[in-house]
Amino acid sequence: MRYLYLMDISIIIPTLNEENYIRHTVDRLLANQSGKLELELIVVDAGSQDETVNTIKERTNQLVVDSTLAGAKYKSLNTGAELANGEVLLFLDADTLLPHHFDLQIREALHKKGVVGGAFEFGFNRRGVVYRIIEWINRIRYRIDKRYFGDQGLFCSRENFERVRGYPHEPIMEAAYFCKALRGIGRLALIKSPVLTSARRFEQGNVFRVFLKDTWIWIQFTLGLNIKKYAPAYWAENQNGG
Repeated sequence: MRYLYLMDISIIIPTLNEENYIRHTVDRLLANQSGKLELELIVVDAGSQDETVNTIKERTNQLVVDSTLAGAKYKSLNTGAELANGEVLLFLDADTLLPHHFDLQIREALHKKGVVGGAFEFGFNRRGVVYRIIEWINRIRYRIDKRYFGDQGLFCSRENFERVRGYPHEPIMEAAYFCKALRGIGRLALIKSPVLTSARRFEQGNVFRVFLKDTWIWIQFTLGLNIKKYAPAYWAENQNGG
């Protein structure tokens, strides 16, 4: 198999009131990089009111603070992509931890014939039967519909990002819409090494209530129904660091 030995990766992290998570996320990605590829870290903050910016400003290659980005995550993601210098873009949630040698795994995935992008296996950072059940259901779901969520570390080449014109202007489930667009030009890879994402949304609310709400929105999305009405509540959670 022929490898691409030069593949700079721009890691784009959107933030809003993430002081409790962003440092650990960055520490983990720096510790788990292979050291064989050049990484660029771009943080796009939508107007945090906590210490997010002060916590991260000395550790980024590029930092954008713009409160006009608030209200829709796709704005922050597209802003980061426009600034990126890497030939590969990795979109990472501020509370999601990358696995060991994630950069080499991305390189290998993108080198496979017909692959235009992909994501990592989903995992929670919490133990417990309930969380394992939700993981299992999620893994079945995205194996069927091939639409990954933002907490799985979506990635693609800059070229393919531009081909699909970036993240669609959707205020909710922007990652699923983005995957749908990418699938229009090729295959999406699934890296079996899981990312570990925070279970905070489920801890702060009733676990089953949150899961059922997410499932209901996904069903409506799959049926092609209008889900924009759910966006304000999701953004309110982000504003509260949720």
